[in-house]
Amino acid sequence: MHLTNLERCPACYGVTVCPELYSNQIILESHWSTMFNAKNIFYGYTKSQRRVLLKKLAHDWEFQELDDKLCKVWNLSSNCNPKELLNATEVDQKIIDIVQFNLSWPDTEPRKGLVLCPYAYSVYDLLHPVLNNANGNNRVEMINVWTMLSLNPEPLILQIIPKTKGWPVPAYGGVCGRLEVVADEGEIISSLSHIPWLRKLKFAQKIINAAMDFTFKHDRFRFYLMDWSIDNIVANDKDEITFIDLEDVVVLDKNISPKTDLPHWYQRYSREVLGTGFTFSIENICQHHLSDHNIWAACYVLAGDEYPFLYPIPKQINNTRPHLDMLLQNCLNGDDRFHTIGKLQHVIEDMLLDTKIVSLQSSIT
Repeated sequence: MHLTNLERCPACYGVTVCPELYSNQIILESHWSTMFNAKNIFYGYTKSQRRVLLKKLAHDWEFQELDDKLCKVWNLSSNCNPKELLNATEVDQKIIDIVQFNLSWPDTEPRKGLVLCPYAYSVYDLLHPVLNNANGNNRVEMINVWTMLSLNPEPLILQIIPKTKGWPVPAYGGVCGRLEVVADEGEIISSLSHIPWLRKLKFAQKIINAAMDFTFKHDRFRFYLMDWSIDNIVANDKDEITFIDLEDVVVLDKNISPKTDLPHWYQRYSREVLGTGFTFSIENICQHHLSDHNIWAACYVLAGDEYPFLYPIPKQINNTRPHLDMLLQNCLNGDDRFHTIGKLQHVIEDMLLDTKIVSLQSSIT
């Protein structure tokens, strides 16, 4: 399968799902050509007919950019073979360096990939589930980790907060070369504008719950998603939602002992008004032990400037539950989002249990 680019290993994601791919237990749908697929995402299915996505996780030019600098970064001869990386030294430091680079990137410039803060040395505690599950050559696995951190950390994130432990992320199938396999978890909610409004409200409840999980559920880290969008959330026929793009994440270690460079660490950070649109400050998020970023972002998806998922709120709902709109606006623009989100969760739960509202399902669109 040419999509895997196995010849570039160990500068690849790993080989955990290669046996299934090369024995045709996972099959690529033949009509998905690589010719015009700029996103490098392909559809397939398993022998048990479960639909999967095969994701390259980067554009072709990004792979080329990585390959062009590979030899220099690892202090190898020009035009080196990727297999020479097996003889490279200071692999551990290279991983810390790339995390540190992402963290130090200016807030005013767009950045991508994993940001781990406030201190890069937490990376090995973060990666413990990944390295603990790995089998085989540790050096190879560490170079795989470096490659994913350089291109797209999604396979790492999916193992750190796996679907099997209740996280709203795709089921992780594994990696082969420069290809990731994940479950196809449903249809993007941006294409579901036609569905009954009460079903949208169910999705809204789960989007808000996910925001709280990403912020509070892990015992060591907070996961602040940088790319909240109705194009990056899917829903299945059981009304379960899944966040499908985990490339750009700020991971905050909430258990560090702050140094003098973090004088406001124990204060909560509330997103200030930074202008219209989906804007936020990574620097401010990383300087505080707790931020309301995910809460604000969830409310932005539901009620913000760009294609608000819950709007327009049906007239029947606004007449009987006017505080829903008020709470959503407070979540976007108020001072205490943690307080507001608790009220919003209660109101939505109450609405979904209200037989009078549920009985209006067919007439509410």
